[in-house]
Amino acid sequence: MFIEYSLPDLQLSGTQSPFCGYAEGVLGQANRASFQRWKRPGAWFRAGALIALLAGHLWASADDEFQSLVRQAFDLHRRGQFAAAMPLLRRAYPLQPRDYFVNLLLGIDTLRTGDAPGAIPYLKKASQVRPREEFPLDYLGEAYARQELYADAAAAYLKAVDVSPTSADSSIALVDFALSRFADISALLRSSSKGLAAEYRLRALALGPDDPTRASLLQRSADLDPAAPGVRSDLGRAELASGDATAAAHECQQAIELDPNDLSAWLLEAHLAAKAGDWKRVNLRLNLVAQRSPQTLSQETARWPKQNLPPAGSDAAAAATFFRCVQQGQTSCNLDGRHVSPMKPDALFREQRWSQLTSLPAPPPEARKSWLQRGIAFASLEECSKAIPALERGLAGSFSEFYGFFKLSWCYSQEAGRTSEKVQQSADNEASVHILRGDILLRLQAKAERAVSEYQQALAHDGNDPAILERLAEAQFGSGATEEARANAQAALKIDPQRLSAKRTLAKIAIQERDYATALPYLRELAARNPRDVTGRVELGKACAQTGALDEAWQNLAPALERGYPDEKGSLHYLLGSVLKRMGRTVDAEQAFAAATQLSDAFQHKSYRDQDADAQP
Repeated sequence: MFIEYSLPDLQLSGTQSPFCGYAEGVLGQANRASFQRWKRPGAWFRAGALIALLAGHLWASADDEFQSLVRQAFDLHRRGQFAAAMPLLRRAYPLQPRDYFVNLLLGIDTLRTGDAPGAIPYLKKASQVRPREEFPLDYLGEAYARQELYADAAAAYLKAVDVSPTSADSSIALVDFALSRFADISALLRSSSKGLAAEYRLRALALGPDDPTRASLLQRSADLDPAAPGVRSDLGRAELASGDATAAAHECQQAIELDPNDLSAWLLEAHLAAKAGDWKRVNLRLNLVAQRSPQTLSQETARWPKQNLPPAGSDAAAAATFFRCVQQGQTSCNLDGRHVSPMKPDALFREQRWSQLTSLPAPPPEARKSWLQRGIAFASLEECSKAIPALERGLAGSFSEFYGFFKLSWCYSQEAGRTSEKVQQSADNEASVHILRGDILLRLQAKAERAVSEYQQALAHDGNDPAILERLAEAQFGSGATEEARANAQAALKIDPQRLSAKRTLAKIAIQERDYATALPYLRELAARNPRDVTGRVELGKACAQTGALDEAWQNLAPALERGYPDEKGSLHYLLGSVLKRMGRTVDAEQAFAAATQLSDAFQHKSYRDQDADAQP
């Protein structure tokens, strides 16, 4: 699954960061290897800038004891000896409890020694002392993310970029977090049919509006989850773009029958009415959309065909303003937003009065339903920086709110793409920027060959970084360079044996080569490290079936299929039937074979039967 972006060429300077240069001049060359245990894209650049700020601070304090303690602690910190630095920092803390750097270092070192909850109070205080500094917010985001408190993590990362919009390291930290959550949500969605429907829909929306594949992917999504909010209107729009107005009208009617308040369906109806020359109907629908959500109609300005305008004098009210904006080539439109309805939040959500809903005060932390509705409203208005924390709060602990996860995943992709484009404004660290570009190309755009080039350029700056090596291996596997992928994945594990992505790549290579015995140890470790990864357990079950580990194959395949793991062609049910038959469980095997036949027959009758069903998003 990928999201399409046009990434600008980043203007990379060949000079060293001035922060890093200053810090090394004052303090000597820092030992970069000590940071490898926790390094992520942008982490070393952030550490270098932090070193520079701390170096100046050490000479600014008038308290000799305080200065000595912080100096010793900082020397240990920059060498990666975080546990040894903490007793010194704790002695310094009572001397100046609101000192920014002592709180920041205590927060970082507490985090680095594995106590993420304990790090938060210090990082919060550092942020309060210097609210325009991004460093404590970046680390605060990491501390929350380690505890899977994703709403707070997202808020911290987004705020760091907001307070320092030209900081490359904060932007990279946000993109790294967004891509990580995007991958987590993708794994969750793939574990059920309705989730897979959301994945197909995301993939469809990533394509251009005129792409012929878009309608087919949306049709597959609608087949898997026909009642998903807005999927019928999305499909109708795609069919209209492909020139099939009859099919678009059918989907529009179905969308309105499913949800009479579907604003997207209303807009589709307006497009169809305009195509038929029914401008009275066009005006009616556009004005009703404006009454419900002026911002929604404003967003439509960029999508309405400029050649499809009403005759002079046939439009009125908000529709007249809308068409003037379209004619002038504007991408948005300032429409009258004074239509206020005194409704309760549930009614505002039901009627898709997004602007009113988002203007309400934030709900209490425990009101997850209200947070979910608020997040969906912000996402519907394409305000993803506000939607993400709200959606994360609303979805916490949930595994079945597929529409919410669909919106959240889409917003993370949008924020990752938007933020990555801004990094070029302060691209001082070449390796980190190349990693960032590679991640966007590989994980959001599925352009593995271009990602390989970016990772290779990053590797030229740091040839022993396992984070780069494992990324390069994944991209090389995706581009068909199997031997190179194997070599780099093995090199990453030689440096850091805990690299899960490298192990995942080696498992994929082994499976591709039908060497299931080699794949099994990697698959077992991956499944043990992340028991909630249903897709990983299914892959383990398939490998076990091929190697004769029948009990283990059944234990991994059967529960996943019982919980609704997607099997559109029935191949997994057939494999389970084969396993059960070899185990002597004939009756159960026949039931699995019957389910496989039913699924296969149903797939063959779908509108996308000529497509490769295994090319899932």
